[in-house]
Amino acid sequence: MRRLPLLMTLLPLALAIGLYWLFWAGWAAQFQAVVDGWLPAGSARVGGFPYRLEAEVDNPRLAGGDVVKLSATATRARINRGPWRPELTVVATEAPRFAATVSPGIAASVDARTAITSINVDPESGRLLRLSTVADMARVATALLPVAVTADRLEMHLRERFADATLAASPSGPPRGQLVLAGTALRLAQGDPLTLAADLVATGPARLTAYDLWATSGTVEVTSLTLADATGEVARVKATIVPIGRTGLRLAGTIDTICPASVAAAIAGAPPVSEQRLRSPVRLAFQGAPGAVTLAQLPADLAHRAVRAQLPPCPVLRR
Repeated sequence: MRRLPLLMTLLPLALAIGLYWLFWAGWAAQFQAVVDGWLPAGSARVGGFPYRLEAEVDNPRLAGGDVVKLSATATRARINRGPWRPELTVVATEAPRFAATVSPGIAASVDARTAITSINVDPESGRLLRLSTVADMARVATALLPVAVTADRLEMHLRERFADATLAASPSGPPRGQLVLAGTALRLAQGDPLTLAADLVATGPARLTAYDLWATSGTVEVTSLTLADATGEVARVKATIVPIGRTGLRLAGTIDTICPASVAAAIAGAPPVSEQRLRSPVRLAFQGAPGAVTLAQLPADLAHRAVRAQLPPCPVLRR
């Protein structure tokens, strides 16, 4: 009889836990159905009670797309979602590989040791609000560059942009998507480690749902791309990238740099040069196609310009 009051106080708690478990089981079943829609049915194991929904998958493989072929693989993935936040999914992967290919001239891939990706989707419209990936020990191969790029840490943040009426008359067209990049200890081939910060905006006549429609008048505007080392900024790039149907790309832009000879050697694939940092940056124009970029001639008086002799020489951008 003395224990009855204690049991009576625990009974509502037990009922609440049981009721919550029923709700959680329903959410878990819905989450299982979502994961099975992307991966082979039954390959994911859903758990995580009581605080989260978590699916573990061995050797996941995703592939899709018609013109733009997308793929993602890993040796292991852990997919997390909050029971009350179906719009946000977080995926942790081991040995991931992401790839997007239109043709040999328009392709990119990222390999990494580990990565964490968050996917935020508008639950009403289904539009992508943000897709963010942070990868460790990453290796990037892209048709834009003739050499591979590695980074100790690489961040990629992708989101859909909604056209602003005030920007509709812009020469480059309204913005449709944005990619923000950040790299730490980034190297071009065997070059010196650099820090990367870049902002790219895709413009086009409509939402980025069909490559061929975008390629008719769309562009990628490199609004800002900077490379820096421990001493400071080395180069700042602004450019426009134009698709040539499904076969290739054309690019044109400018590079403001305090290491013009080093930049010229990196673009030409020539042996690195020894160069002191200039006191004032030089603006160089470039144009061409990936692997065949033509850089404007260096200023004739370059050897006579003031340099920062007290600072370390320019880094080797590419070996």
